[in-house]
Amino acid sequence: MKFLFLPMAVAGILALASCSKNDSNSNQPSDGQARVQFVLTDAPAAYDAVNISIKEVQLNMGTEGSETHWVNYPLSSSLAQPVNLLDLRNGDYMYMGEPLSLPPGSISQIRLILNDGNTVVVNGETHPLSTPSAQQSGLKIKFNQTLEPDGIYKIWLDFDASRSIVKAGNSGKYNLKPVLYAKLEAATFGAIKGFVLPSEAGTTIYLLKGADTVASALPEKTGSQYGEGYYKFVNLDAGSYNLSFNAVDSTNFKDSTVNNVVVAAGKTTDQPKVILHQ
Repeated sequence: MKFLFLPMAVAGILALASCSKNDSNSNQPSDGQARVQFVLTDAPAAYDAVNISIKEVQLNMGTEGSETHWVNYPLSSSLAQPVNLLDLRNGDYMYMGEPLSLPPGSISQIRLILNDGNTVVVNGETHPLSTPSAQQSGLKIKFNQTLEPDGIYKIWLDFDASRSIVKAGNSGKYNLKPVLYAKLEAATFGAIKGFVLPSEAGTTIYLLKGADTVASALPEKTGSQYGEGYYKFVNLDAGSYNLSFNAVDSTNFKDSTVNNVVVAAGKTTDQPKVILHQ
């Protein structure tokens, strides 16, 4: 199986997308400026919590490699405290701030800078996350998108917690090597949601397009506000996908696959409930 995930220190995944112009819901006058808003979400991870403290988000309005055209994005006061990335899985998200007005032009890169004090909670025990010194200046994502006059853009930052945390051998310590993706939201994106049971199967859900793994999800547990077994994939291009439901081997539940799940532009596909059996 071919995986599309790319480790991130200097690269990201960009889904080409459109913007809306003169959006009536923006409450903004037509002044020739573009408006950009960042949204944070997370891929699933098998931890109790992953607490990340975000210091800055910046956009490079110059050419890639230029250090003189970085613009700070004003962060919401809610990010003054660490955010548990696992609260932002299965389609959940948070706005990182208000829309920022920028002159038309190109964004070549996005940079995320973290504070110290990041932690991971494993089996109820909190562990500090050590960040390599080379990443203290920020994680750069290649973006290369053009902002049009009066364009309104949402940029999604997807922080893959599962791939970002690396256990340091048998030391009991954990390192933070962030894996991060960036996408422009498009009106043509769709979504898939559904339920898989029972929870005892420990299912991981893989979203496939052809031979490529597009994304993965862990279903919600008992007591979730969305319901036991709930999962959701968002920001999907229109087209046909396959869903692979993989149970933990030791549970003796059998894996299952659902083929030809169709995603339509701007729509959410409600997938029938899947029940795994032993």
